[in-house]
Amino acid sequence: MSVLNAAKPLPVYMQIAELLARQIKAGYWRGDERLPTEAELAQTLGVAIGTLRKGLALLEQQGVLERIQGSGTYVRSGAGKQQIYELFRLELTDGPGFPTARVLELSRQARPAGVPAMGPDGPGACWRVRRLRYLSLVPVALEEIWFDASASATLSPQELGDSMYLFYQQRFQVWIARVEDQIAVGPAPDWAAAPIGLRPGACAGYIERTSWTASNRLAEYSKTWFDPAVCRYTSRMSQ
Repeated sequence: MSVLNAAKPLPVYMQIAELLARQIKAGYWRGDERLPTEAELAQTLGVAIGTLRKGLALLEQQGVLERIQGSGTYVRSGAGKQQIYELFRLELTDGPGFPTARVLELSRQARPAGVPAMGPDGPGACWRVRRLRYLSLVPVALEEIWFDASASATLSPQELGDSMYLFYQQRFQVWIARVEDQIAVGPAPDWAAAPIGLRPGACAGYIERTSWTASNRLAEYSKTWFDPAVCRYTSRMSQ
């Protein structure tokens, strides 16, 4: 077993890009709407103008924003490329918030009953990651994540990042293409502890997620217990 205090963070400009993308998805700004000025955005987000511009340039490259010389930065109509946190559905009750995580445990073990078979060996070993999830530094959820261990016999917590999907891409060249979430209410796990408001056995929001690649290969299975007092599960659809 290995323990780490914090997952490897995304670069600040990527954090800014992801937060703005989540806010756009949440409806803070709509298609063809102009964003606040760079000076206003930088002050609101607490970052340097140069860092903000790098984040905006990334969103422009991904087709999310359009910058018009002498006019400003606008939200493009239609979807751009999928963002790192496109499939992350938890939001603070007052807005999306930026996701980060703290790794509580990383261990390699035999696949237990209840965890679906993954990888070429099916019943073989899996990696289990337990994390505390934050939104804009507010502790909101506990995660237990399982993925196939056949591609990596050894793994250190320092290799994991805030985004597991980005980690899969960079380490294993595995892209998550679709997920299925089952949402319910259930007791928080016995490893729940401060600083999250949930206590072992306390009533919590519960998400069971199965994730597949584009070739329909099962890549990840996870359980999430979230505190409904501070966050909510949100899914948006549009025509």
